[in-house]
Amino acid sequence: MNPKKTKLPAILYTLAFFLACAFFSAGMLIPGAADAKDGGDLPKPVSEGKISESFGDDFENWFSKHFAFRDRLVDFFSTVKETVFRTGNDQVIVGREGFLFFADTLASYTGDSPMTDGELEQAADALARLAEYAGEHGAKFVFLCAPNKNTVYPEMMPASVPKNRGPSDLDRLYARLDERGIPFCDLRPILAEGKKDRLIYHKRDSHWNAEGARLAAKAVTDFAGLGRADFLSVPLTETRRDFQGDLDALLYPEKTRYDFNLVFDPEGRFQYTTRYSTPMDMQIGTASEVGEGKITVFRDSFSNALIPFFASAFREAWFARAVPYRIDRLEGEPADLVIVEIAERNLRTLIGSDERIASGSGKGTANEP
Repeated sequence: MNPKKTKLPAILYTLAFFLACAFFSAGMLIPGAADAKDGGDLPKPVSEGKISESFGDDFENWFSKHFAFRDRLVDFFSTVKETVFRTGNDQVIVGREGFLFFADTLASYTGDSPMTDGELEQAADALARLAEYAGEHGAKFVFLCAPNKNTVYPEMMPASVPKNRGPSDLDRLYARLDERGIPFCDLRPILAEGKKDRLIYHKRDSHWNAEGARLAAKAVTDFAGLGRADFLSVPLTETRRDFQGDLDALLYPEKTRYDFNLVFDPEGRFQYTTRYSTPMDMQIGTASEVGEGKITVFRDSFSNALIPFFASAFREAWFARAVPYRIDRLEGEPADLVIVEIAERNLRTLIGSDERIASGSGKGTANEP
C-alpha cells in the first residue's frame, strides 16, 4: 500500500479543518457577522493583575458563541436535523406533523425522576395553606395546572420516546389534594375533548394557544361558579401566521419563524390599570365594566393567554408572577376568587410557594420587582 495515499485523507481533513477555523475567525472582522444574542464579553487573560487560570475555557466558551455566521449555521443544521432526521437539540424535541416539544417536559412524559412522596407532601402542604388563607379572607381558591403539551398531544411525540404508563406527578398530587379537600380543576379531560375540534396548543411553542386558554378559563370559572364566563361569545376574528414560538426560537436563533395563531377580539371588554408592556410583566391589573367580582391569579407564562379572558370576565383582576406567592395582598385587596396556576413541568416550584404566610411575617422577596 502506498503510504502517501493513506496519509492523503488525513492531510485533506486537517487542511479543511484549519481553513474552516481561519474562515470563521477572519469572518469575525466583518461587522455584524459575529454578533451574539447572549455571549458575554471577551474574557481577559489578565484580570486585576493576575493571570486567569480559566482563560482557556472562558475563551473557548466565548468563541463558540461569537464565531462568524454562528446563528446562520445553527439554523442550517437545525433545518437539516428537523426535516431529514426528525431530531432537534438539547432543548427541543421534534415530534410528528410539525409539532415541537420542550425537552424539559420529557421527564414528566416518560416518568423519569418523579417527585418523591416527601416533595408531593410539601407541595400539597403549600397549597393547603394558601387555600386556607384565601378562605380566611373570604375568597374561593382553585388550583389550576396547565398540562404539558405532550400530556395533551402524546400521539405527536416521537414513537421512539416511551410514555409513562403509571401515575404521573400530577396524578399523585391531585390524589393528595382530593384527600385534603383542596379545590383543583383538572383540565386534562377538557383539553382532550377540545382538541378534537380545533388545535389548542401551538405547534411550534410549548404553550396552549388562545383556544386552549379559552377552554381553560371557562373550565375554571365554571368550576368556581364565579365570573361571567361567556368566553365562547368572544369572537374568533381570524387565524394569522404571526406568532413566534418559543421552541422555534430555541431551534432557529438566526431567522424568525412564525406559527399560526388564533386571534380573539376582546375589544372594549377591559382596560389595564397598571403600566403594561408585555404579558410577562411581573404584575398586571385590569378592570372591566362588563365583568363581575374580583379575581387574583398567581401564575406563570401559561397565563399569558388567559389574561384577556379572566380580565373580561371579572370587574377587577390582578395577575402576579412572583414566587413565593404574594397572597398577603388579600389583606388590603380582597378577592372573590384566588387561582394558583402553574405548568405541569414546574410542579416542584410549589414547594415553599406559601412562604409569606408559612413564616407568619407576611413579607417576601423572591422574584418580585
